[in-house]
Amino acid sequence: MARNLWKAAAVVVVLVGSTQGSYAGPADVCERTDAVSVSTGQQEDLRISYGIEGKRAWLAATYKQLSVNKVTNHEERSFVIELVHDGDVLLVSYNSGAVVVSRAGRTLPVTSPTALQKLQHLLAGSTAAFAARTMLSELEGESDLKAPAMSLLSSLAFVSSLAGDLNAPKRLADRFVEKHRGIFRQVRADPSCWSNYSTESTRAWEDLQNCMNEAEDDGFFSGAYQRLACNAVWVARSESAWFEYIKCLSPLTGVPKIGL
Repeated sequence: MARNLWKAAAVVVVLVGSTQGSYAGPADVCERTDAVSVSTGQQEDLRISYGIEGKRAWLAATYKQLSVNKVTNHEERSFVIELVHDGDVLLVSYNSGAVVVSRAGRTLPVTSPTALQKLQHLLAGSTAAFAARTMLSELEGESDLKAPAMSLLSSLAFVSSLAGDLNAPKRLADRFVEKHRGIFRQVRADPSCWSNYSTESTRAWEDLQNCMNEAEDDGFFSGAYQRLACNAVWVARSESAWFEYIKCLSPLTGVPKIGL
């Protein structure tokens, strides 16, 4: 399943219904595993693995019963997110400006306000979508919002926006800027992998703000569809910054191979 997802970073993926196997990058890819402990009222462990191969970056995470797998194609600015929870498999892809969602043997291109309305029916009862929203709400306030965490949480925020929480990406981006605003001036004077990442992420945040402000606020699916498009572009741009961050780190640290 992992390798099928890897190959399908820019196409509609046929993984719905398959929950077997674990996600990992190819064996010869520079990869890294971070075990992050967060407090959410009770101690829970979040585990994130990530790596790059050519123009693609991959990330895999587990939290409670939810598995999150993502592949990003840097050159095409496309991405595929796979969520697996209790047998429910949800697949979200973005390529050439189009969002496609697959679940329970059904595939829906979200290309219009009407399609967005249909999406709510497709996601109804999805334990994977619900678990993603729960994971985001538990972690976004506790996270250090460094690059690996932001790559994971941005995926959850985008899925949450598909499920109705249209402000989830903006809320997360606001948190990032607010948390790291104090060090932006310092890092600009000392270029580094992190400073480049934070600068590009901030620019993506600014564009998201402008896009959301320009979207219609009609209270119906037309305005919601425009905001969803803003969110998709924000994720794609954030993922581009994430790819450059990993690429920057790799020759400096060797990004050691550490298995789950």
